Amino acid sequence: MASRRALVGTALAVLALAVAACGSDDGGDTDTTATPSTNAPPTVSTPPAPPTATAPATPPGTVESQPGGAGDEEPAVVPATFQIEDDFADPADVAVPAFFTIRVTGVSADGKAHTIGFEGQSAKVPPGGKASFDVEGLRAGVYPVTIDGRAGAVTITAGEQPGP
Repeated sequence: MASRRALVGTALAVLALAVAACGSDDGGDTDTTATPSTNAPPTVSTPPAPPTATAPATPPGTVESQPGGAGDEEPAVVPATFQIEDDFADPADVAVPAFFTIRVTGVSADGKAHTIGFEGQSAKVPPGGKASFDVEGLRAGVYPVTIDGRAGAVTITAGEQPGP
């Protein structure tokens, strides 16, 4: 019984030494003496507030966070410009890739007013001026362009790589 008490006493002494050895990490002694009361309210630390809104997963400075990044793209627009003079237009055919938006433009090369039409849309070309409209991309094929009411005066061929 006495050896048991000695063991428990030794264990408690070791535990007390271990607790006493666990001081602050600043390396200095901790002053545990009482100081006079100053009637100051105790300081309470408040845990940080949880985040309110989550930002997009894209870090700042990447393409996604800059103007012109993903989500604000405009469709690729391929020009199809025709110089209109009297009874003909140049070029006779414009090749565009399939499924791209096509900007059809008529330019009055003879100083007269003209009308250009394509896929149900049309524009009045003022004398000596130009007019344009956009048509959503088309499947591969050859499509007529109407100039001054003449269907097929010129064509747009979709599906080929645009030429010079």
